[in-house]
Amino acid sequence: MAYPYSKTETLADGAVHAAGIGFAVAAVPLLLGQANGNEGIFWAAGLYTGCLVLSLVASAVYHMTPVEPIRPLLHRIDHAAIYFKIAGTYTPFVALVGTAFAYGVLGLVWTIALLAALAKLSFWEVNARGSLMLYLGLGWLSILLIWPMWTVLPGAATALVVAGGITYSAGTLIYAHPGMPYQNALWHLVVLAASICFFVAVTLSL
Repeated sequence: MAYPYSKTETLADGAVHAAGIGFAVAAVPLLLGQANGNEGIFWAAGLYTGCLVLSLVASAVYHMTPVEPIRPLLHRIDHAAIYFKIAGTYTPFVALVGTAFAYGVLGLVWTIALLAALAKLSFWEVNARGSLMLYLGLGWLSILLIWPMWTVLPGAATALVVAGGITYSAGTLIYAHPGMPYQNALWHLVVLAASICFFVAVTLSL
């Protein structure tokens, strides 16, 4: 069912968010500790994990807040944080590849992400389907980096990046059906699974 969700749907969605934040709390220090040997990689990993945690927390606050007057603002913050999460995810991979071309792609991704997030936070009206297409398009720009990543990163890491992208994309079928029972929890479960794919890929690459 669409919003407002039933109590059990809200509890299920809350459990998914709690699992995501719990994973981040446990895993982020380990990843940063592993990246500590190289200052550039450490800061790239720090930016990535910061954006990941921001997105997880923004989503949890928005979806678990029952105070209706502030939900529209929280909704925009949640959606803006997704752009930061996408751009943040690129950052450690580009730092590891290290080529001028890779940094050019990263600059393009961050420019689009910052402008799109600013549009959201400035209360510009943006069609929800258009936002989803921009999220997917921004994510799939990574296809430009598949070969460089394949030559530099462990094969398993590159495979996990592809798996994460496919998982996100397939999950939009759930996102597109707001009347589906437990739709929100299922969508966020898919997002969490894809996020873990990317997180493990970064970890394997360090």
